Amino acid sequence: MKNEKEILKKLEEIKGLIKKDKPAIKWTKIGDLEWSEDLGLMDWFQATKKCKKLGGRLPTRMELMDLYDNHGEECKNFALCYWSSTENSHTYAWYQNFATGNLDLYNKNRSYYIRCVRAAVSEKLNN
Repeated sequence: MKNEKEILKKLEEIKGLIKKDKPAIKWTKIGDLEWSEDLGLMDWFQATKKCKKLGGRLPTRMELMDLYDNHGEECKNFALCYWSSTENSHTYAWYQNFATGNLDLYNKNRSYYIRCVRAAVSEKLNN
């Protein structure tokens, strides 16, 4: 078991992440991850930077596929298409279509919706 100093240090790190989210965005635990609220349309490059700034990352294509396949109720109000972090080349990346369930490739300069992911708070405390 971790000592009290280590636990307090982790809690301070988490507080720092929360403070960086100003203006506060909503994070919701779905499955093993916390998902941000919809952050709007942006190209893949902007999306990657935005998620990093918020202390998260773009989800992988497998995480988006799992969300669609196994958490339908939680994502029924999602927009049409979301970028993933999974690249195919320096110009193409994968996106998830929440209307059809399809994963497909598109040019990173195209705007799609984004949601960032991060480890759930309980997982942060255990690391």
